[in-house]
Amino acid sequence: MTIEEGFTRTIRRVIGLDLSAETLGNPGVNVLATPCLADLCDEAARETCREADTKKLRVDIRHFAATEIGDEVKITAQIVRVSDSKIVCRVSGRDSHRDIVTGTVERRRV
Repeated sequence: MTIEEGFTRTIRRVIGLDLSAETLGNPGVNVLATPCLADLCDEAARETCREADTKKLRVDIRHFAATEIGDEVKITAQIVRVSDSKIVCRVSGRDSHRDIVTGTVERRRV
């Protein structure tokens, strides 16, 4: 499978309690947890690789706005660099009100 620079995928998810900071051990904090947002960013990056077998190497994001439970997020990943085995994606995302995340995800072909 050919992985090409410029290829973009977008995923959408409704944020449930399973993705909340409270579920991860922060009582009373019912917003999207940063580790869960990182996973969503990696999921979008994995989608850009389509059928290729890849694994996560690094997720480097800035999470700069809280998303309430029940809101929908849209995360977009675009392949910006492909080397022999490494794929780098630029990720960005927003909820229904504002931008919430930006950064990069690196994946490696296996």
